[in-house]
Amino acid sequence: MEERRNALWRYVAALIGAALVAGVAACELPAGTRVEANGVALSFHTVPERVTLGEHFVVEFAACAKDGGRAVAAIAVDAWMPEHRHGMNYRPSVTALGGGRFRAEGLLFHMPGRWEFVFQTGGTRLTHSVRVD
Repeated sequence: MEERRNALWRYVAALIGAALVAGVAACELPAGTRVEANGVALSFHTVPERVTLGEHFVVEFAACAKDGGRAVAAIAVDAWMPEHRHGMNYRPSVTALGGGRFRAEGLLFHMPGRWEFVFQTGGTRLTHSVRVD
């Protein structure tokens, strides 16, 4: 009886371990612009691919912890004009799609110049500059 119970516990432990490993490996970065900082890697692209001044656009992205590929659970997105010291007039909404994937909607660059995408997760800030004319 004891041997059977031990075998059952080993089986349950193996299932839990496999589920944990599957969760860790679930985060993969798709093709796109890649940025990294403080142990987090992120890949993103815009929809449409070419951002037009004065028109709303979407940012689709994925973020993973670099130590083993754990998916990032929550992240905020914004954009900033460093030379003018202000951000967008709109606040984007971010939807978590699971597995470290996200979709941010409602972004709009209202001025020409250099913009910086800002992704914030926990204490990590990832940025990437783009020029919009």
